[in-house]
Amino acid sequence: MLIGELAQKTGLTKDTIRFYEKMGLIEAKARQAGTRTYMEFSSEMLERVVIITKGKSLGFTLNEIKHLIDTWGNGSMPLTEKLKVIDRKLEEICEKMQQLEEIKLYLTSKRDRTTQESKDLEEG
Repeated sequence: MLIGELAQKTGLTKDTIRFYEKMGLIEAKARQAGTRTYMEFSSEMLERVVIITKGKSLGFTLNEIKHLIDTWGNGSMPLTEKLKVIDRKLEEICEKMQQLEEIKLYLTSKRDRTTQESKDLEEG
C-alpha cells in the first residue's frame, strides 16, 4: 500500500509516517512506476504502525518503542529484560496516577473553597 492508504487506514498524517520511517520504526520498499518511485508499505508495516500508536497511548516514547520492536519483536530480548520493561512502565504509571491524585485533591479543595466564598458573598 502507498503512504496515502497507510495514512488513511491508521489515521496518521503522511508526515508522521515519513517520520516513523526516518526513525527506522517502519520501512517501505521502493517501487518504480515509469519515471516515478513510489514507497510501498506492507501489511506488516500497517500492523507495526498500530503497535506504535498503541505503545504511544500506553506512555512509551518512540525510542522505547523502537527498542522494543528491534529486540522484543525479533525474539532477541531475554525474558528478564521483558519483565524489567513491563515493571518500569508499571512504576511510571503508578507515579503518574499518584501525581494525578494529588492534582485532583488540590483542585477539589480549591473548588470547595471557591464555592464557599461564593456562598459567603451571596449571604453577606
